[in-house]
Amino acid sequence: MGKKKKRSPAPPPPKTYTQAEVDKMKGEWQTAADKGYETRLAGQKELWGAQEAARKSQYMLDQRNLYADKLATAKADWRTAADARYDARLGEARTGWHTEAEKRYGTRLEEAKGRWGAEEEKRRAATQEEFNKKYGTLQGQYDTAQSQYEDLQGKYGQLDRDYLASENRYGVLKGKYGDLESRYDTRGREYDELTGKYGDLRGKYETRGREYDTLQGKYDRTYADYGALQGKYGDLEGRYKQKGSDYDTLSSRYQDKERSLKRVNTDRRRQNYGSSQAPSGGSSRTGASGLSSDDQRHALLTGDYSFLTTDKGRRRGQSGDDSWKRYLG
Repeated sequence: MGKKKKRSPAPPPPKTYTQAEVDKMKGEWQTAADKGYETRLAGQKELWGAQEAARKSQYMLDQRNLYADKLATAKADWRTAADARYDARLGEARTGWHTEAEKRYGTRLEEAKGRWGAEEEKRRAATQEEFNKKYGTLQGQYDTAQSQYEDLQGKYGQLDRDYLASENRYGVLKGKYGDLESRYDTRGREYDELTGKYGDLRGKYETRGREYDTLQGKYDRTYADYGALQGKYGDLEGRYKQKGSDYDTLSSRYQDKERSLKRVNTDRRRQNYGSSQAPSGGSSRTGASGLSSDDQRHALLTGDYSFLTTDKGRRRGQSGDDSWKRYLG
């Protein structure tokens, strides 16, 4: 006799759920949905913030470009106006220097002439007084010699007069030469003073030019740093656009998946709708809870009994409500 075949064990009964477990799972699904919505909302807020930051950055860039253009125009105008003012002031200063020099020279010459006349009168008076004190006893002898001299002068008067005239002319020429030499020395000193003032003014102008060059160098370095920051901002904007494109791609895929899932669920409900209408004497197995398929359990979990023949479905049919037909399309 052959060996008796062993019968396979019966499959475990389908898992059943109580209404409390169903309510709990509904709450968990709602919490997960709220969490997903909050996550997407946070992503949208971050995207909005990034867009606002980009707009502000572009506005600041436009303002800086406008400021740079205005600054360049103002610098050119300032340099032109500064050169014009410098030329005008230099011309006025030169004219004023010459005028003031002539005035000072005339004033000092008149004062010097007055002092020279007063000193000459004092010197003559002192000389005459000293002569009288020293040679007063010789006056008689001088008078005798004077008379003899007058006799000789009568004899040689014309020659003496000619000599005196020549001597006077020599003295006059010598005095004029001395005045001219003194004026030349004075002019030389005044010219040296003017040259020193002009040298100081030119040194100040060159110092201002070096300060302007230094300022220009600082501005060029600042502009270079700004260019580097602009390049970094361009890289960041490119990365941000790439992230936005990736986000749009993922969002599109998620929506496609969600539509596909809804379509699959709809098709499955349509396929199972006829089998759920089978009589109770069919071959489907019913558990302790009276649920004979996964569709019935899904209906119990989701609360959608429109495609099942249940007490709720029958009551809904008795009430004449056919809203469940919208799930068939």
